[in-house]
Formats: sequence, structure tokens, C-alpha cells
Amino acid sequence: MKTPTVLLDGLAFCEGPRWHEGKLFFSDMQDGKVLRVDLDGRVETVAEVPALPSGLGWLPDGRLLVVSMEDRRLLRLDPEGLREVADLSSLATYHCNDMVVDAKGRAY
Repeated sequence: MKTPTVLLDGLAFCEGPRWHEGKLFFSDMQDGKVLRVDLDGRVETVAEVPALPSGLGWLPDGRLLVVSMEDRRLLRLDPEGLREVADLSSLATYHCNDMVVDAKGRAY
């Protein structure tokens, strides 16, 4: 059995971990970032979401979806940056949190 190894520390409040294409993606909510880390510990900022990034998922075409928890929006990462896909503020009475995306691209 292998001994666990710490790849990354010094984070604020991590949420929504997802393994995708050989890397671990997650939201650091309090720092307002979506990050990815590889098995060598190299970390990259994927997106900055000031209103508490939370759940993550991918559309069938490979684009990343991110829940913006505090303002209750669903965002999509396009080559030009983050774009609003859905404003859920009229439906959700409080923060939106985690999310899962199915193989057809439906986000729940």
C-alpha cells in the first residue's frame, strides 16, 4: 500500500473536488478561485470567481461549468473567460452549492 502524499497545502476552504483528464480540480471558495493540481503538485488557477466558487462539472464538449454560490449563478468557462449560463437567483432563496453534470450536459 502506498503512503499518502500531500500535493498542496495552504488553501482556504476547498469544495467540489473533481478528477478530470489526469488532474484534480476544486474550488477554493474563500480565495475565490477554481484550481487544478497534477500528481507532481503543480497547481494552476483555472478561473477566478469572487462570489464563492463551488460545484464543478464538464459539458460533453469539455467546457467547465462552475457554480457561483453567493450570487446563485451557473458559469461556463469559455476561451474568452467566464460567461453566465443561468441566473438562479429568482429560484434559489439562498446560496447554490454543489453540482453534478450528466453525460448529456444536464447540470443538477
